[in-house]
Amino acid sequence: MAIFCSNEIKQFFELMQKPIRTSEELSVNVRLAITCLEGSLEIGKVLLELSAPKTKLRVQTQNFTRILYERADVNVANPITHTFQTGDGGQVVITLYSVAGHIWSEEELDILKIISNTIFHAFKMENMNTLLDQAMSKDLSVDISNINGFMQVVMEKFSRGLLEEYIGVYFNIHNFKYVNNVLPYVKADEVMAMYVNTVKNQVENDEVIARLGGDNFVVLIHSENIEKFFSFIRNVKLIYKDGNEEKKFRFGATIGAAKLNDIQRPGDVMIRISIAYQVARQQESADVIFYRDEYYRDVMKQKEIIAGFHRGLEQQEFVVHYQPKIMCKERVVYGGEALVRWNVNNQLVYPMEFIPILERDGSICKLDYFVLGKSCELLAKCKAEGIPLPHISVNFSRRHMENPYLVQEIVEIIDKYNVPHEYIEIELTESEDFRDYIVMATLIDELKAEGISTSIDDFGTGYSSLNMLKMTSIDILKIDKSFIPFDSEDSQKDKACIMFESIARLAGELGVMVVAEGVETEQQYEYLTGMGCDIIQGYYFDKPLPEEAFLEKVKMAKY
Repeated sequence: MAIFCSNEIKQFFELMQKPIRTSEELSVNVRLAITCLEGSLEIGKVLLELSAPKTKLRVQTQNFTRILYERADVNVANPITHTFQTGDGGQVVITLYSVAGHIWSEEELDILKIISNTIFHAFKMENMNTLLDQAMSKDLSVDISNINGFMQVVMEKFSRGLLEEYIGVYFNIHNFKYVNNVLPYVKADEVMAMYVNTVKNQVENDEVIARLGGDNFVVLIHSENIEKFFSFIRNVKLIYKDGNEEKKFRFGATIGAAKLNDIQRPGDVMIRISIAYQVARQQESADVIFYRDEYYRDVMKQKEIIAGFHRGLEQQEFVVHYQPKIMCKERVVYGGEALVRWNVNNQLVYPMEFIPILERDGSICKLDYFVLGKSCELLAKCKAEGIPLPHISVNFSRRHMENPYLVQEIVEIIDKYNVPHEYIEIELTESEDFRDYIVMATLIDELKAEGISTSIDDFGTGYSSLNMLKMTSIDILKIDKSFIPFDSEDSQKDKACIMFESIARLAGELGVMVVAEGVETEQQYEYLTGMGCDIIQGYYFDKPLPEEAFLEKVKMAKY
């Protein structure tokens, strides 16, 4: 075994122990390492053959033969093969050929087996790195790029100055939730794969489509192909065969896009198309929304508000004002609506600037609980000081409908301050979604069981207001000011009168209290009182007041 201890063998192992990541690096290492043994072992050629099945990491079967080493100007003979299993059902065969005329000794054959084993382990490392790289850059469930793979293409085109030739697109599939509802999870995945393959066929070799997860995708596509691509993804039709049945699906898309001129860094591509998509989703636009710089400024402002919101709560920048509600005929204070205000460095941020943003973000739920807590604090103060308790209404966003513990959490806050439940009213905004009605009806019944009343805010502004009355057991209707007569043009007054009187009469017959909001004039007040309106809210009596000023009105009792 003297040859095993030679310098050539030592150099071979040193070279083979160098870290590798790619097939090119493996070939270079093997070629250099085998070259060290040319004079000792007379190796003329080394082949590696892989036969590997499709797996979770390997998106398709692999079968190839690779020449790792080939000595120039010699003939080869006497092939020796060594077979290895990869562990995932695959097989690697390494074949070594001697220089023609050389017969390997038993000692040399033992060393050749060690050499093959060393090459196999190096190949396993390279192959695993390759599979991991693929896993890092691909969505393996549908065999297209993921965000990492997408950004690799973006960076490559950016480095070559080619980005201006492309349009970046961010889109979300419409209606895929329906697929998840009608098909089992595994079959829904098959439909997704069909969709991806269909769309992928619209993308050329130097373009790229990537899945961000779920039903969200990004695309880099040539400018001249963009209109054709938009037209296609707005109307993708698929037929899925489920046993003997065929299911037909049609998918549209919400689309944000961006021209890629003046890109300063590759990450700007995702920033632009993400912002365009956010705008498209917020506008619920059927059109493609292209990025504009003002959209970026708006998004940055939204991020600033969301970040500032949590800080503002901690630093007590939010305060609650109360707009009095007055019983019509008696002109007595019935209660008030709790309305939040945000004071930042003595600058008032108006609700319309932050409420819609917090609504989209979901932080509105935390704000609603804050307002409820402050309202309960006020009622507890009235109770302690012997002030008549006003009824306080608190707005709750529809985002709460997703919370199965909503009623429990509302009750816990009220009971924390030991406030009688009947003095808290939860204001909900009517919905246009039938499924929301079911959830809302259940919520209203659960609140009623706890002695907490509910009202429907802005009644009449939705598309299915009568459904709200039919399907829910609400206590109070707040009629939107657009339905209040004398708030309209002369030509509309008669219609407004008819509609308001019909709503008020219907509510009375159902035993539902009627609140008119936005009342500003004596004429409106007299009319509403005559029509049997129960409660009035508006600037005719008072604007929203700070807590102490509101309590003075409660003590005064009558306007």
